[in-house]
Amino acid sequence: MVISRVKLLLCSLALALVGCAPTPLRGTGDLGLIIERASGHVTLVDTSRRAAYARIGGLGDLSHASVVYSRDARYAYVFGRDGGLSKLDLLGARLVKRVVQSGNAIGGSISQDGKIVVAQNYTPGGIKAFDADTLDLLAEVPAEYAPGAFSKVVGLADLSGQRFAYALFDGGEIWLSDFSQPRQPKTLRFPAGQQPYDGLVTPDGRHYLAGLFGEDGVAMLDTWQPELGTRRILEHYGRGEEKLPVFKMPHLRGWAVAQG
Repeated sequence: MVISRVKLLLCSLALALVGCAPTPLRGTGDLGLIIERASGHVTLVDTSRRAAYARIGGLGDLSHASVVYSRDARYAYVFGRDGGLSKLDLLGARLVKRVVQSGNAIGGSISQDGKIVVAQNYTPGGIKAFDADTLDLLAEVPAEYAPGAFSKVVGLADLSGQRFAYALFDGGEIWLSDFSQPRQPKTLRFPAGQQPYDGLVTPDGRHYLAGLFGEDGVAMLDTWQPELGTRRILEHYGRGEEKLPVFKMPHLRGWAVAQG
C-alpha cells in the first residue's frame, strides 16, 4: 500500500513537471502571420525555421483582412471585413480578444506609441479608436460629411503625435484626427476631390496622399502644415479613354516613394 502511494506521488510529480515545462523561446522578429481568407483562420509561422507553429480560428470574415503589430511585435491586430477586430498573441499562439466593432470594415492602423488601435469602417462610416491592451472603445469619429450623410472611410494611416489621416470616399475629403486626448479626439477636414479611395504617408511622415477614383490626380496634404490645405499633384495621372473599375486601379498601399 505504501509503495503504491509512493508510485502515485512520483507519477503525479512527473506529470506536474511536464505540465510546467516552458514553451520554446522565440524572438518576435522571427514571426509572421498568414491570413487564410476563405477559412477565417490565420497561420503563425517561424520565418527562420520556415515552418508553421500554430493556427488560430474564429476570426470571422477575412476576405479583405489587414494586420498591424504592437511596438514589441508580440501582438498582432487583425481587422476583418465583417467589422471584427482581433488581438493575437504571437508568442502564446492564442486569440487574446475579439470585438465586432462595425458592420463592414476595411482595415486599420496603430498609433506610433502602440497605445491606440484605430479601425476604419464602411458601415457605419467613420473610425473607432481602441485601447491596444484591452480593446476597450476609447472614442468614435463618425464620418458625417453632411447632415445625415455618412461616408465610407479608406486610406487610414498613422502619423506622429497620436494623429491619424484618412479619406472619405463618399464625402470627397481628407480628415486629420488628433487622439492626444484619446477619449476626446479633435478632427480637421480638408477637401480632396471626387471619391478618394486609398492613401499613404510619405516615409518622413509628413505628406498624406489620397488617390482619386472619381477624377484624375492625387490629393496631397502637408500634415506638418495642415493649415495650408490640400493641393493636387499628378494632375493627369490615371487619364485614359475609359473609366476603369476600382480593382483595375493601383491602390496607393502598393506605391512607394523614393528620392523625394
